[in-house]
Amino acid sequence: MVIKHSEPFLSKDEVKFLSELIKREILSTGKIVRKFEMRLARFLGVKDAVCTSSGSSALYLILKFLPEIFPELKNAKKVLIPSFTCPAISNAVFMAGYKPVFADINLDTFSLSLEDVKKKISSDVLCVVFIHSFGICSDISDFLDLGVPVIEGIAQAFGGKVSSQKMVGSQGVASFTSFYATKVITTAEGGAVFSNEKSLVEKIRDFIDYDKKDYNYYQFRFNFKMSDIQAGLGLAQLKKIKTVLKRRKKIASLYFELLEDDERRGKIKLPPKKNNIFFRFPVILNDLSSDLVILNLKRKKIFAEKLIFKPLHFFYAEEQNLQNTQTAYEKGISLPIHPNLSHKSIMFVSKEFRKQINSRY
Repeated sequence: MVIKHSEPFLSKDEVKFLSELIKREILSTGKIVRKFEMRLARFLGVKDAVCTSSGSSALYLILKFLPEIFPELKNAKKVLIPSFTCPAISNAVFMAGYKPVFADINLDTFSLSLEDVKKKISSDVLCVVFIHSFGICSDISDFLDLGVPVIEGIAQAFGGKVSSQKMVGSQGVASFTSFYATKVITTAEGGAVFSNEKSLVEKIRDFIDYDKKDYNYYQFRFNFKMSDIQAGLGLAQLKKIKTVLKRRKKIASLYFELLEDDERRGKIKLPPKKNNIFFRFPVILNDLSSDLVILNLKRKKIFAEKLIFKPLHFFYAEEQNLQNTQTAYEKGISLPIHPNLSHKSIMFVSKEFRKQINSRY
C-alpha cells in the first residue's frame, strides 16, 4: 500500500463537464472563465475576481498595479513576506521589481509573526503578503492596522473561514490563490486574484487581455490568462468544495483522536483545530529532527514530507535570526492528508508515525 502525501480529488463529474466543453469546441479564454470568476467572487464574498495562469502570476499582477491604486506607494522598494513559504512568492516579488524582506512566523499558525513584521515595517515597504499556511485561517485585523496594504495568499486555505462572517481572502486589499493540481480545488494549473478594489481588478484584466488594443510606446501587456477548459474543471471542482472540506476535517479529526495522547505527553505539537480546513496536517516534533522520521515512513511507503522545501532566506544567503522558521523547518513534518485517504490508510499512517516518535524515548 502506497500512501501519497497529496493528490487531486477528481471524479466522473469533471470528465463529463470537460467532455461537453470539448465537444462544443470551447477551449480558450471566454464565457466559461468569466462564469468561474463570478462564482469565485460570490463564494469568497468579494466584488470581483480575475482568473490567471498561476498563483505566481496572480501575485505578480497585484504587486505590479498596487502603486497605481495607492500612488503614495510609488517609491516603495520592498515587499514583506514570510520566509516559511514556497519560492513562488519570492519569485513574484522579484519579477515585479521589488526586494523581498523575510519575516519570521509563529508556531501556532505557521503564518507571519506580528511582532517580527512590526520590526521590519518601513516607509519603503509596498505591502505585506500574508500567507494562510497549511489551511489554518487567521484573522489579520492587527496586520491591517500597520499602515501598509495587506495581500492575502489563500491557496492553502481556500474555502476557509476566519469567523461566521469572514472568509479567508476577503480581509486584505486583495488576495490571490493557486489552483494547482493538489490544491483545495484545481484547474490543473491556474490561479486567481480577488479584490473589492474595482480599479485594481480592471487594470489586471486589461493587462492580461492583450490583443486588439492600442499601445503607448512604453506600454506592454502579457498573456497570463486562464483557458475556458481550465475554468470548466474549476467550476466542476467548486461544486464539490463543501464535500472536500468536510472530508478533510473528518480525516483530521481521526488524526487528532489517534495522536492527541502523544501531544499531551509532550512528544509532538499538533495543529490548531479551530479555523482550519486541514490542507496539510503539520506536526512539530518536540525533540526530534523530521528528516529521519520522514525517511523511515517512506520505507513503509508512507510519503510524509517536510513542511516546506527550504525557508526562502536560505536561498539568498540572508543572515537572519528567524528562530521559529528554523524550528518549523527542522522539526516540522506534514502527514498525508487528502480527500482520497481511506480510514485504513489514516490508521496505518498514525500507527507507523507513533512508532517513530515513541521509539526514541
